[in-house]
Amino acid sequence: MARSAPPSARALSALSLLATFGSLREAADRLGVTRSALSHRIAELEKSLGVALVRKAGRNLVLTEDGERLLGSVGDALDRIDAAVQPFQRNRGQIRLSTVATFASHWLIPRVAEFQAQHPQIEVVISTTTRAVDLRVEDVDCAIRHGRGAWKGLASTLLFEETLMPIAAGAVAGRISSNTRQGWRGIPLIRARSRFMDWTRWSEADRALTNKPAKWLTVETRAQALDAAIAGAGIALTDMAYIGPQVAEGRLKMLAERPLQLQTGYYFVHPADARNMHLLTLFRDFVVEAARPFGNRSQFGANRDVITPGAKAS
Repeated sequence: MARSAPPSARALSALSLLATFGSLREAADRLGVTRSALSHRIAELEKSLGVALVRKAGRNLVLTEDGERLLGSVGDALDRIDAAVQPFQRNRGQIRLSTVATFASHWLIPRVAEFQAQHPQIEVVISTTTRAVDLRVEDVDCAIRHGRGAWKGLASTLLFEETLMPIAAGAVAGRISSNTRQGWRGIPLIRARSRFMDWTRWSEADRALTNKPAKWLTVETRAQALDAAIAGAGIALTDMAYIGPQVAEGRLKMLAERPLQLQTGYYFVHPADARNMHLLTLFRDFVVEAARPFGNRSQFGANRDVITPGAKAS
């Protein structure tokens, strides 16, 4: 014998909300539908089950015994279904962005509050990963990527070019001579697995470092390298964009006169035909404006010209 189709979750949700509020209007408002649509869902449920589930009690509607028994049997299943489905539902005013953890925590997140104040109707969801997400397949609208700006099928806008600056805590910096940097000898160099070639790039530009024996402290990410440097564990290399507050507060000291300018940068990327392009345009324009000071070499100080690979740092 063929089994009849089970009641829909939408119909059961309508009945549950009606039981909670006792009013078609309030239940419909909570569900985001019209009163007639909510009544139709309950009527269809009653028809499919062959029993009356609601009755009038003055101006309100209440459950019949069958209605109460039905919801009692369902228990918290509706809440569990809602909890399972909710993460997959998209808010129309939502932007989902992917980037690497260090950029998110040390540059983007400190600036998001200003964007939210300007656009309170837009929700920003930030996820972090070291891989390049596929913006045409995955549930992500845009990304801030590190590279040279050429990604097939994506529009990209340069935020700022990348720099490298050696930094250390004040106590460590105090042991280092600002002229000869012989004090670097014996101090661990902190390297991140995610940016394993950074010290090689620096040594290619700064020949004075090449022949110095180095002890290494290896961590997973640039964010961890920054934390280790602040804790006094050694010398780290990182982007100038990440260290402004720490340097201003005296928690970190810059150990070179000039940063090393790389050929890579940070780019805001998105599909050219993104469905929520009006939201992405607002966010893109915001981060481009926020990044403007980091594209200006004057940020490095009057006597700190940017060096390029192959040039000595001192």
